[in-house]
Amino acid sequence: MPASAPPPDAKRQSAPRPRGPKRGRPPGKPLSRAELAARRANLQKARAAPRAVIYRRTARRRAASRANIQKAITWRRSPGGNAVARLNALKHGAFARSLDDTVRRLREDPAEFQRHLRLFRRAYVPQDKREALVIQRLAETTWRRLRLFHAQARWETDRLHALFAAAPCPRRLTPEETERRALALLGTLNRWDTLLREAAKLESRVERLLRVLLWHRSGGTIKFKLLSPRREAFFTELEDFDPDELIERVQYLTPRRRAQLRAQVEQRHGAKHRPAA
Repeated sequence: MPASAPPPDAKRQSAPRPRGPKRGRPPGKPLSRAELAARRANLQKARAAPRAVIYRRTARRRAASRANIQKAITWRRSPGGNAVARLNALKHGAFARSLDDTVRRLREDPAEFQRHLRLFRRAYVPQDKREALVIQRLAETTWRRLRLFHAQARWETDRLHALFAAAPCPRRLTPEETERRALALLGTLNRWDTLLREAAKLESRVERLLRVLLWHRSGGTIKFKLLSPRREAFFTELEDFDPDELIERVQYLTPRRRAQLRAQVEQRHGAKHRPAA
């Protein structure tokens, strides 16, 4: 090789030749059979690799994970991120802090919600800011109570799916097994405890708001009091109530409160009301 000729490495270190614009796939153009086959082969090759290789911890992956975590924390702590993320666990929205944030999330009609609020303002005619606030809360509480009936459908659907998923699937059912499944289905459908308990809480809140409104408008002369499931003062004089009405009111009580009431009745009326051992 002549002395004036450059070494082989010099050609490689020379400036790269300018390239033209990168050719890409036109948008919307379908892949050819060869391209589809090549992509499927690459996918199979990637899936065949050991998990230790696929999910190996490299410095680049650790840095990317830390950056993503920090980005998520920053977004979660921001006002906008907090407003969105706090509704992730929203189910039925009966006891959500703000109804305005949950109407669209639950796919309810915002116009219907505003019409519901206007109906209450028209019915009770607020005279000042305090009454307007009480009536607003009264309308929102009744809207929450309406949501419970939609929640009952969701609860019942989940229970039915869980019941059928746990049952085996034989080719034939014996009459005894059919009877057991019939009883299980009726027991699943006849579960209203959650709905009644939560509806009673909201009914108590409605009564409390009405009591505040009447107390404010009458200057304390009207002491409104009807039925509050959290306050069973009507049991002080059991003889003054019709038995059917009493049974209807007892169903709103919790099992613990029923036991306490039973003990009070036994203590008050003696052993004649105690059940036989």
